Amino acid sequence: MEVNIQTLASCLGISQRMVRQLVEDDVVVRTRRGVYDLEHSVQGYINFKITQAKPKKKEMTLEQVKTEHEFIKMRKTELTVKTLESKLHKAEDVERIWTGMASAVKTRLLAIPVKVSPEIAGIEDKAQIQKVISREVADALNEIAEYNPADFVESLSLEDELEENETEEEY
Repeated sequence: MEVNIQTLASCLGISQRMVRQLVEDDVVVRTRRGVYDLEHSVQGYINFKITQAKPKKKEMTLEQVKTEHEFIKMRKTELTVKTLESKLHKAEDVERIWTGMASAVKTRLLAIPVKVSPEIAGIEDKAQIQKVISREVADALNEIAEYNPADFVESLSLEDELEENETEEEY
């Protein structure tokens, strides 16, 4: 579809002067004097805006690179300290521990009927039956409360620590 400059400017939400500039930049398609290809011009303008919106990689001085590197090393050290203090855990460790705990709790909960049925078989008092079942459920659920931060700590050998430090010094 062909349109004039006024219609194209209106469709794109820009001035006629900007349309002329975009023609020079090969963003908008002019078919002949004063007539523009609406479809290709809109597509070109959208691509132009997308390209404009992308963050441009900035040039950095050597000093800025060194500063950023030092910041990254400092952040890595902070995370290592938090890990050693058991205030930060790797996602894989958390998943492994919780999967194990959930599995143990599930097994314990599923075993309750087998475990308590002989014990409550002769009991007629509902309160006593409820007490026995509640005790077993509480015991099973208490396994979750047995969280030990040491389970999450992945100890590094002295060789691994030295190797990491040597690698960092190379940069």
